[in-house]
Amino acid sequence: MGGIGSGARRSTHIGNVEQMLALDIRILRRLGVVRTGECTCDTVQWSIGGLSASSVRLRIDLSDIERGGVMTISGDMPDDAIKQRVAIEMVPSPFGGQRCYFICPVTARRCEVIYYAGGRFGSREAQRLSYAVQGMNELSRARRKAAKLLSRLCGSGGQPRPRGRNRIDTVSRLREAEYEAKTIYLDRLRTLADRSGSRWMPGDSR
Repeated sequence: MGGIGSGARRSTHIGNVEQMLALDIRILRRLGVVRTGECTCDTVQWSIGGLSASSVRLRIDLSDIERGGVMTISGDMPDDAIKQRVAIEMVPSPFGGQRCYFICPVTARRCEVIYYAGGRFGSREAQRLSYAVQGMNELSRARRKAAKLLSRLCGSGGQPRPRGRNRIDTVSRLREAEYEAKTIYLDRLRTLADRSGSRWMPGDSR
């Protein structure tokens, strides 16, 4: 017979991706750090609350497209110095050109984002990370969706601000997300008011 809690499911996740320092090959390519057929060097900095948290030097060699490439990461991370190599695979895109992927040093699988945890960079699965939304309730997810759309409009996180039709669509989606969050919030208030026997709630006219 097992001990107390022996039959309970245990989470193997050690944190959320939103809390980790990350390298996104799509953003690096958009910034011109990843260039097909070239070898480039650049510095990546992370900040928390507007203050510099850490920085690393990247050397990305994609001069031989047929054999793929390699990214060398060196610098000082929050807990220790790092010197790590991550392979990059070039895959032909159906619309022309090449698409780049990191090869996770732990799982050897393709990924577009690698996260720093335990003194190394690796894929989300290798680092045993989860998404914050997995532990959120309906209201928190709705508010998070609205916050992400607002951040996209402001061009945060290295993303360019949407323009033209894309901006109009993003504004429309933001309004829908804000309305959804407000509706869920008011429904919750009404439920709480019904349970307490109250006939009035904030926002109602007397």
